[in-house]
Amino acid sequence: MKRLTQIFQALLGVVALILTALIAAGRLAWRTIRNWWKTRSKWLRRSIVAIFILVPVGFVALVAYVLYEDKYGRDYYDRRLSDNITLHSFSDNKWRVYDKRSQKYITDKLDWVVSTERGDSLAVYAQDDRRGFLNIYTGEIAIDAEANDYRKAWVFSDGLAAVMRDGKIGFINANNEVVIPFRFDYSKMIESAGLGYVFHDGYCVMTNAEGKMGVIGLGGHWIVPPIYEQVWPQSACGYRIYIDNEKYGVLGTPLECVYAEEYDFISINSAEETFTLIRDGRMWKENFCGEVVQPFLYESTYYLNYPIGCNECGEVQYAFADFVKYEVMNSYGIMNRITGEPITPAIYSDINMLSEELFEVQEYGSYDRYLLDSQGNVVPRE
Repeated sequence: MKRLTQIFQALLGVVALILTALIAAGRLAWRTIRNWWKTRSKWLRRSIVAIFILVPVGFVALVAYVLYEDKYGRDYYDRRLSDNITLHSFSDNKWRVYDKRSQKYITDKLDWVVSTERGDSLAVYAQDDRRGFLNIYTGEIAIDAEANDYRKAWVFSDGLAAVMRDGKIGFINANNEVVIPFRFDYSKMIESAGLGYVFHDGYCVMTNAEGKMGVIGLGGHWIVPPIYEQVWPQSACGYRIYIDNEKYGVLGTPLECVYAEEYDFISINSAEETFTLIRDGRMWKENFCGEVVQPFLYESTYYLNYPIGCNECGEVQYAFADFVKYEVMNSYGIMNRITGEPITPAIYSDINMLSEELFEVQEYGSYDRYLLDSQGNVVPRE
């Protein structure tokens, strides 16, 4: 215990000595600096004081500028609206309209701007959760967002633009005059389906309060009642697909039923002027006159093999079959690889071969397995 006390006292003495030396050195340094300072000219002393003030102030200002530019400055990603009007983007994900002729900004910061379709002069912009329209050739605000309180808006097409106020959809013209009253119900189904309340060739897909879709004309009246899950935009050839109870159909022009909603899938090829149709595990192609041009189609094929015995090591050996399984919409059928003729529709979740002409298939839903022969006939298990 006595030894620890002596060590502690020695450490205290060393610390006291160091502190005394530091204080003495500090006082000496202060006297030296003070004497040096008194012998300097007034101009030099003022210059040194200015430097000591300006350096930290400049550093703080530089840091503030860098932080401001990082959050609010330009990120130099521009979008062209017209020959002389561009959109300048900023680091805070805002946009300003810039006139290259006057080299000045025309608008305050906007949330976003959506370009027009089919050469219309007005583009939709958003500001503070409201929508308005600006002229892409002058950059000036044509329909003010704050003044009109439009909560959603879509691009002009066929001379009209859909806007939403108080939860209802109506249509305005370029002069902000209401052409079709605010009486239609907005539905998120339009956005989730990748659509928009936009007229094309006099027709617009519209929704009711339940989210069901139909089609209205320029007069605002229902031409196709809102009874379908989806109605797609008109294709280049004038046809449009509609879906009800997960079944596909086709509407023609002027919106007559070309195919009833009884197909598992339909696609339109405007260039070929054909429909590709899928129903009950079969896929085929018809032209616009309803004539079958390709009676049998599939998405892909997979080789099948069957066991032929075992080798000396007891490993099962397989041989390639004259059949393949073909795929249509994630379902499988059997096709003769030599002739290319289908043996069964693509209605199975899995297909395997047990012998050269015996298949084991699995049904969707029930997952039941049963046997088929090479003609597609059910074979009882022995």
